[in-house]
Amino acid sequence: MPPESLSDTVYTHLRSQITRLEIPPGSSFTEARIAADLGLSKTPVRDALTRLRHEGFVTVDAGSGYRAADVTIKDTRELFALRVLLEGEAASQAAARSVGLEDLRTLEELCSSTYTPADATSVDRFLEANTVFHLMVASASASRRLTQTLEIILVQMERLFRIGLLLSSRADEIVHEHQDLLQAILAGDSERARRVAVDQVRASQRMVVDALVSSDDVTRLPINLPPLKAAADG
Repeated sequence: MPPESLSDTVYTHLRSQITRLEIPPGSSFTEARIAADLGLSKTPVRDALTRLRHEGFVTVDAGSGYRAADVTIKDTRELFALRVLLEGEAASQAAARSVGLEDLRTLEELCSSTYTPADATSVDRFLEANTVFHLMVASASASRRLTQTLEIILVQMERLFRIGLLLSSRADEIVHEHQDLLQAILAGDSERARRVAVDQVRASQRMVVDALVSSDDVTRLPINLPPLKAAADG
């Protein structure tokens, strides 16, 4: 494996800050500020930001800077809709192929990973284990493109999961869901694996959307109604 380039290092650093909410959604920053903070030239920072923009983690600000991508209900639904399609297919293919003994041991360990909502460090560890678990399932499908696409989506969704997990407690439920999915895969039951994976994604969507719509920023928003049509004459 080739050594990590400077732009790769900046990319990993900024992506982690965004997904961990250390750079909050919608917050602005510039190449110059990031470069100064990291003690680097603008070139690797610019390269990293270009990659992050293509992957949906940042957007170009109206001025000369960047913004961490906003978290919206619309974007949340779109990401979950993609994940339903991809993860359902990945689980189905993984069940059809089964997994090796070493993969099985690792997946069993990851299944037991849990978290404490009030402990941000435990949430970080859980989210990392959760992403690895689902990527291992995707890898077991033997579809490289499916795994690569799902990886980007899962990492993008870590911000959403973090918001949901910090505002709710589904630790025992999530552990049970992982075990159900693993059992379906090990049984070689493709349809059951697809169904379990899709059900889990939809349960996660409900958790995240409930957390978002219950936040103060959303509950204070005015409702914009369409203009009423004038009554017909006569």
